[in-house]
Formats: sequence, structure tokens, C-alpha cells
Amino acid sequence: MNRLKPIKFWMLTLAGALWVAGCATLDVNPPQARANTGYVDFYAESSDELNWEVLRFDDRTQSFRSLYSELKVPPGGVLRLAFVPGHHRLRVTFLNRIVTVPAVLEVAVEDGKITPVRFTMINAGTGTVETRDLNYGGTGKGRYGRRVKIGNEEAVMYRLTAEVGPAAAYLPRERMPYGH
Repeated sequence: MNRLKPIKFWMLTLAGALWVAGCATLDVNPPQARANTGYVDFYAESSDELNWEVLRFDDRTQSFRSLYSELKVPPGGVLRLAFVPGHHRLRVTFLNRIVTVPAVLEVAVEDGKITPVRFTMINAGTGTVETRDLNYGGTGKGRYGRRVKIGNEEAVMYRLTAEVGPAAAYLPRERMPYGH
């Protein structure tokens, strides 16, 4: 009985590591394409500091699932994600812009190739953004408490459109014509 505990522990550890590695989808840029892998480059002409969120449609659950969501700008402003070759339905938005209508697109990913997707942000007017700043600490009466500071500011709202380009031979991101 005691012999099985270490084996069970290592099997669970291995299974957990494989699960985490299988779920990780990072911004990728290998020197050459991997086998059985296609790539999609997401970029916007008018962007310099965009934080991308990409969701993929899951046929099993009939809903969009998060594929990539980062509060940092990808290198050169181009987000490159690896996919299994085939057709993928994606929904894309920006985390640091007010987007009224996210872009929903169908992408055909080919093995060993890059499919470029160019996004255009169309001005959809302005809106008011409410901010709340919550602080904890001492109060004027000497007690510990919280303070909430509420503010409003006007911000531009955008509607996103996406244009899927033809698949091209694999090149590192910085050698692509749209790579900065």
C-alpha cells in the first residue's frame, strides 16, 4: 500500500503538468514553423499599444472560450498564435479600448503557414467611463476604514472589423511586412 502513494503522487504531478502545458497558448515566434501547426498573426494598422483578447468558438459547448488575454502589448504590436490546421471561429477585442462590437471571424489555418488578420478600429462615438478608486486605511476619526473615490471621464468607443488575408509562407514575426 505504501509503495503506491509515491507512484500515485508522480502520476498526478505529471498529469497536472501536461494539463497546464496543453492549456497554455502563448504568443509564439519560433525561427521556423512547427509540424502540424499553423499560425495566425493579428495586427491593427492604427495600433501601437493594444492589449489583445482572443476567444475561440468551442463546438462542444457552443460558446466562446478564452484563448489569449494579456494586459501587455505583444512585441512589435503583432500577436502571433499557433493553431491546429483547420477552420477556426474567433472573436477578438481589445482590453484597453472601449469596443462596442468585437470582431467575429472565420480563419482557415494551413499547416506551416501564417494567416494574417488586419483589424481596423472604427470610431463609434464617445462614452462615459466610470472609475472607482478603493483605498483602505485610517480615517479622519482615527478608525480603520475604506474610502471610495468615484470619477467619470469621456472615452472614444470603437467598432472592430477584421480582414483575413491569404496564407503565406512562414517567416519570423519581425520579417513580416506588417511587423514593426
